[in-house]
Amino acid sequence: MRPIRQQGFAYIAAIVLLVVAAGLTAAMLRLTSTQQSTVNQALLGARASLAARSGVEWMIYQIVNDGKTACPDSTTLSDFHGETGFRVQVSCSSRAFNEGESAPGVAVEKHIYQIDAVACNGAAASCPDDAAVSSPDYVERKRRATICMTKDGKDCY
Repeated sequence: MRPIRQQGFAYIAAIVLLVVAAGLTAAMLRLTSTQQSTVNQALLGARASLAARSGVEWMIYQIVNDGKTACPDSTTLSDFHGETGFRVQVSCSSRAFNEGESAPGVAVEKHIYQIDAVACNGAAASCPDDAAVSSPDYVERKRRATICMTKDGKDCY
């Protein structure tokens, strides 16, 4: 009688090696997908931040060149949507103060303007878009600026 030699170890090792290689491949694909999504979100966030900043600058331009003491009406700047895909909602509030005197008995009237701009890439007509918040590509950024101007249009000191 001859002893029977055991065979088949190479098949088991090959299957284990294939399973490990498939697992590593799946992990690398998932990591690549996550990295691509992170880069996309960072880019959209930077673009939204710049769109909100341009909304603040637009409102400052309206205030400085208008010559009035009241804030312009809140508005949605939809011109950006065609170019960048972002809508910008801009609002303003103001308060008037008398501070010091420019001449004896003549108070210096100062106006403090607070400007808020919200930029988002949702489908709604204005920002923020509550319905699109759960979307993976939705981005929203808010900028706020405060400026002080005297009644004659000069900067406050």
